[in-house]
Amino acid sequence: MDLEVKDPVTGALLRLNAKPENFEGQHGYRIMHPNGSGFFIVNRSGAWRSADDHHVDADLLVNIGLALEGGKLSDQVVHPAKF
Repeated sequence: MDLEVKDPVTGALLRLNAKPENFEGQHGYRIMHPNGSGFFIVNRSGAWRSADDHHVDADLLVNIGLALEGGKLSDQVVHPAKF
């Protein structure tokens, strides 16, 4: 499934692909970037977490979870970096 997700730092729109997958006995989603890189996430106790040792920003996981659950793009988290 194609997802539209906001980058939590820049607010830029990311277009990701999510495919259901079982990884080491856990059901979740393989999240793929257009460049082919990806990571696996699972929902544990109501929170989305990376499950394959890839570091993923916590707010990005929140935004991906909202997109997977059918939430509105306007509800996604954005915290622009302040320089």
